[in-house]
Amino acid sequence: MPSKPRNRVGEVYGKLTVVRASERRTKSGNAYWWCRCSCGQEREVPGDKLSQNSARKKPLVTACLDCSREFQVEAVCAKNDREERQRRIDAKQRRAQLTGKVPDGWLSLPLTDAHARELGQVLFFRGTLCLRGHLAPYRINGGCLTCSGQKPSAAD
Repeated sequence: MPSKPRNRVGEVYGKLTVVRASERRTKSGNAYWWCRCSCGQEREVPGDKLSQNSARKKPLVTACLDCSREFQVEAVCAKNDREERQRRIDAKQRRAQLTGKVPDGWLSLPLTDAHARELGQVLFFRGTLCLRGHLAPYRINGGCLTCSGQKPSAAD
């Protein structure tokens, strides 16, 4: 028979506040707890998933299912924004090295495909070689302009 669990009622873990104990147990004998999220939804969480220790290797539950999904989406968006900022910085550095080696019109194009979309343009120039070794502008979702036969490559 498992021992009586420590009373966690009122404890806060992320956005969850423990409301009451559940009758369920995990396979290892840990108690489940009913927790209320700050958005008002309730979730039943195993006691071994509730912890203040952020350095734990085990995954923690800190919000209801809807809020957890929202956090995931926000994290992905933040990661994409960081990566896009880095791509633009890299493109600027490559362009600085290519000044005088490529047509000036290419250097005035947007830095990345996302930058071109923001500006409502179709072409962009990163200053990188395509898979076939061409140094030329790209079309959004269309690839290298030299590969498609539209512009000569600066690398040739």
